Amino acid sequence: MKVIRVFLWSILCSLVFLSSCVTVDKTLGSHLIPANQDLTLQTMVFDLPISSRLSDSLPSNNFFFQGQPYNMLFGSCFDPVFGLVEVGSVFQFAPYLPYESGHSYTYGEDPRPVSLTLYVIRSAPPTVLDKTQAFIPQNLYVHEILSDMSYTDAYNNSLLPEHWNPVPVSRQGQIYFGTDTATVALSLDYARELLQANQAERDSTHVFVKRYKGLYLRTEEATSPYGGRLNKGDLMYSRLTLRYTVDGADSTLHYYPYYYGHNAISHSGSNLDPHPAENIYFQGLAGPKPYIDFAALMGRIQDWAQQQQIDLKRLLITNAEVTLSYNPSIDYEIIDQYPTSLALCTRVRADTLAYYQLIGDSYFEFAGGIINRSKFRYTFNITNYLQSLLKKNQVTEADNTWLMEVDAVEDMYSGRNLFVNNYSYPRAVFEGTATDAKPVIKITYTVLK
Repeated sequence: MKVIRVFLWSILCSLVFLSSCVTVDKTLGSHLIPANQDLTLQTMVFDLPISSRLSDSLPSNNFFFQGQPYNMLFGSCFDPVFGLVEVGSVFQFAPYLPYESGHSYTYGEDPRPVSLTLYVIRSAPPTVLDKTQAFIPQNLYVHEILSDMSYTDAYNNSLLPEHWNPVPVSRQGQIYFGTDTATVALSLDYARELLQANQAERDSTHVFVKRYKGLYLRTEEATSPYGGRLNKGDLMYSRLTLRYTVDGADSTLHYYPYYYGHNAISHSGSNLDPHPAENIYFQGLAGPKPYIDFAALMGRIQDWAQQQQIDLKRLLITNAEVTLSYNPSIDYEIIDQYPTSLALCTRVRADTLAYYQLIGDSYFEFAGGIINRSKFRYTFNITNYLQSLLKKNQVTEADNTWLMEVDAVEDMYSGRNLFVNNYSYPRAVFEGTATDAKPVIKITYTVLK
């Protein structure tokens, strides 16, 4: 019996030994793939040629803004890093005059103004750099526009000093505390001028705005660090109300914003270091934005490919990711003012117009661009964009990109539409090109054989 047990134990040990010698083939049949179809993935990291550059042709029109209220911005803020920013709203207006029994509306004989008031309805909470500034008093000023406006004026740098009268038509002591409605009393002299509109000007909006070219709403300059407030008004629901009398009878006229309008923006940027070695700057509105020189990047890729004896026409990019980091020691209240979502945009010029167009990768679900607070960085997937540049004979300045804040808006079909945000004022400071967390682009690639 004992001999039988020893025999069975020997057989069992032999089976275990034999089973442990079985070789598992983990190649999944890769040896069956022809050599010219064998795709081996590799990675390469390149330093990103990046700097800060002004988005000087930012469309800042405050009428018919896609997916958002028709924001008219007015206010001023002072940031210790980015300096002073001032924003004013420029808009046209026209009277709403009903016809009376088939006849044009008339003001009557010798109309006399009683009051003229501008009402600006708040569209969203204001932007403040310090929460204590949310309801500070701001002096408001309204000025006459002196030159004709057109669609070509819808940019941050369109308003020049010669375009508006420095003497305001608003009365002295007009103060706004950041409440739901900004109310500005205008002078009776300007009200009297509006009542001088002739029959043709009253009957035709186009004729009316040839004479009364528009208004410019602004605030006083902010001076203290983190001081000031940027206000957001809804142009669709704002109005001018004129009250006047004729032969002792009271009448009221309403003027509503007309087609053309834009936000006049100015940035001082006096404290910014122009060199990208330590910091890369992002400032909302028309301030400096991270600017990626793809022409220079393609030069670096070409040099690397030549050293590796890689034919760029056979280089297939399976993933390309840009990373911008920020310093984790920055105060959390400052981080809260960083943009939530960013995307790469090219600047497109057409005749006298220019606009910023998101690259195609931005519309993909996993394109990135959302702030990652746990890893202190933003990442951007630009796989298709980089592959498209590899196919071009020459990459030029037109292929370079600005990093812009974007908004996502759902349409009626639950589709996701992205728009460049031209009315918010976030700020951010990224790690520069000479830091340990410098901006890079990591590509995963294979070479077609």
